[in-house]
Amino acid sequence: MGFPPLPERANERETESGPGRIGAVYERGGQGGPLRGEQQPDRTGEGQTAPELVVAKSAPLRWSLPRGLERVLDPVRLEWARIGHAGGRTRVLVELKAELRRLAGVVGSEQAPVVLAERLERRLAAQHGERVREPVGWLLSRGLPQRAECYAMACDDQVRMDTGLVCPSCELLIGDRRALRHQVVQAVAAELPRLAPAEAKAEVERRLSREVALRAARDAVRRERAVVERARREVVWAQQREGLDSAKAELAARACEECGVPEAGGLCLVCSQNRTAREAVEQAAQVAAAVSRPVKDLGGVAGRLAACRVRLKGEVDRATGRLRREGMPEAGVAWEARTLAEQLLRQERARAMDALLNSAETQVEAERVFAIERARRSGERQARAAAEQARQRCAELLLAQRLGQVRAADRPSSSEEVGGWRQRLVELAARPLDDQIRVPQPAAGECREAVSAA
Repeated sequence: MGFPPLPERANERETESGPGRIGAVYERGGQGGPLRGEQQPDRTGEGQTAPELVVAKSAPLRWSLPRGLERVLDPVRLEWARIGHAGGRTRVLVELKAELRRLAGVVGSEQAPVVLAERLERRLAAQHGERVREPVGWLLSRGLPQRAECYAMACDDQVRMDTGLVCPSCELLIGDRRALRHQVVQAVAAELPRLAPAEAKAEVERRLSREVALRAARDAVRRERAVVERARREVVWAQQREGLDSAKAELAARACEECGVPEAGGLCLVCSQNRTAREAVEQAAQVAAAVSRPVKDLGGVAGRLAACRVRLKGEVDRATGRLRREGMPEAGVAWEARTLAEQLLRQERARAMDALLNSAETQVEAERVFAIERARRSGERQARAAAEQARQRCAELLLAQRLGQVRAADRPSSSEEVGGWRQRLVELAARPLDDQIRVPQPAAGECREAVSAA
């Protein structure tokens, strides 16, 4: 049973096939397109001339490159066009985007498409003209994956992806292998000097294979030990994390030490701000007492410190009292008190530095450094800058020295009863580092006299 004939109005050449018929169209301004429904009946018998057929260009590829990935897939556009099913294209796109994200973390997001395109071009050139049988499998297993020949993250086929140069780590490994072969050759030549060249070569290959196998076995044992050590450390880290979590939970459940607010982590926000404000006021009072007069009499220093403390604390109390009368919450009052105390500390420190910068000690130090720099044939501008830096350092050292003397005068006398070692260690741990006792250095003349006496 055959097929029925085509209708008479259809083009009789419609059933013909061949490359010359694909894409055939009528001349410009003709009577229809290449589709059957668009064609007009043949009226050549009515005195009209038949339209001249023109063969168009070859048909384009079936699948175009994905939008945004044209630069990456351009080297393998022919292989991409051969993927005729949507599932294969989806798998390739997923792996390609994942590799782009990974490369962005190594060479940057702007350089990642260029590096991946160069890799695909290099892998396709490694085929040496041989046709890729399965485009999807080739792209997933050979084209897209990175092939690092060494331990460097940026290595790909012995080339650095970030610089495009030969990977130095790969060169180092190759040099190690060549050195091993050279050592084996020398050992065979020294132990068996009378072997024939073929036998010597076989002996070298045998010993080299054995040495490589031994090194591989040692590396495998080392990796296994590293895995075991890593697992042990993970257990220890998990225990430490549990201990820290429990300690944090216990600390968070503690009430405030000053006001007794529950679950305040040992100190609530208001009390913490108030404590910081008190510490800032104390430091500002120490700075003010240290610079107001020369530190000679410890009793006078203690009196000046008490007066400065009362003055600064009064300023903070007046400000906080005004804020409470205005109806500000206690948390806001504590915050403003801390801010004001820190501002007073900065002001007192700036005033102290200005006073010490104009002192005789700093001036003498600046002149000494200026003379030294000028003796080194430095320019006047450089010498002035060095002298200014020396004056700044001298002022800071003088301030630290006077603060240590003020804090020493503020400590309780040694005749007072002191608790046990535990209490003393706690007090020593809480003491600032500036309070360390400075051992006076003997003068040069005293050193010479001591040496002469000895």
